[in-house]
Amino acid sequence: MRFALLTAEPADVARGSGTAVAVARLRDALTAHGVSAPVLRPGGHLPQTLARARLHHQIARSAFAGADAVLGVNGDGWQLAERFEIPYVALIKAFYAGAAMYERGATRGLLTLHARWEAEGARRADAVVVPSRFTADAVRERYGVDPESLRVIPEAFDVTAWQAMLPIRSRADARVLCVAHLYPRKRVIDLLDAWPRVRETHRYARLDIVGGGPELRRLARRAQGLAGCYLHGHVGYPHILEFYARARVFCLPSAQETFGYAAVEAMASGLPLVIADAGALPEVCDGAVAALVPVGDADAIARALTHALDDGVAVRAAAVNPRIARAFSPDAVAGQMIDAVAAARRGAQRRAGGSVLRRSGSPR
Repeated sequence: MRFALLTAEPADVARGSGTAVAVARLRDALTAHGVSAPVLRPGGHLPQTLARARLHHQIARSAFAGADAVLGVNGDGWQLAERFEIPYVALIKAFYAGAAMYERGATRGLLTLHARWEAEGARRADAVVVPSRFTADAVRERYGVDPESLRVIPEAFDVTAWQAMLPIRSRADARVLCVAHLYPRKRVIDLLDAWPRVRETHRYARLDIVGGGPELRRLARRAQGLAGCYLHGHVGYPHILEFYARARVFCLPSAQETFGYAAVEAMASGLPLVIADAGALPEVCDGAVAALVPVGDADAIARALTHALDDGVAVRAAAVNPRIARAFSPDAVAGQMIDAVAAARRGAQRRAGGSVLRRSGSPR
């Protein structure tokens, strides 16, 4: 089998978000199942809006030769799939309509534009794959997608491979870790507001915030004068593993997540979690040693972190949380994706009156 993974999203986490990780891991999971899944992107380092606009002019028809389906990320690829008469599966990872709610000015306007594109792809798709039930409900409500076309398939994560790379470090220090691409919706500002109260109880506690993004300068200004607080900017693999290995607790106060890769990485690292009771985080971390806090409640974050830094909580998390993260194994995810594509192909054939769908590169 061969799927074409089509995306205008940046290929690296530094310029984009967890979507880059999700696409790469899905490709690897499908490849391990014997499915060829090349990732097709527009050439050059274009701004994302321009890249999305040019995508359908830059990808050649030959790139789809023999493809059984187009898997389009965040609305990309539906025009090409229709032109070449290939089944189209929309992979909603960003959910731009939700992200736009937390932005301001021109950024909000651009995300709203991307949301229209994402919604159009989802409505035209033979199947729509989302990484959580939260996202499924949001896509159905905001984009008007037929519930029958929705499939919930989580992002792929290999706990065994992660733990094999994780350095062995002592967790004796009271270190709190936050890993996030710093958008306003991540609400890292609430963690900074909570930090002085954590230090009242844990005098030598340390806070490491890892990630770049548009909020980095604002957060750096807010962090000035906060004892034990360090902002590191973007840290790539494998260096980021050092932060997970040294941390005692992980915190992600985000108001909106379609999945939450960083939280899964923290669970795989055996860390207790302090997470916002919002988006997909409660769902993805269900059963884990984790404290759910209301969005924007710095007092609740401080209380939860103070409790999570206790030795007994860390011991329970080390035993429980890696097991929860194993629910997202690449093998299971790839199998579900292959089944979803097969169902989409059958549906497309029925709508075409039972005719055999043309493959790209075949005569029209």
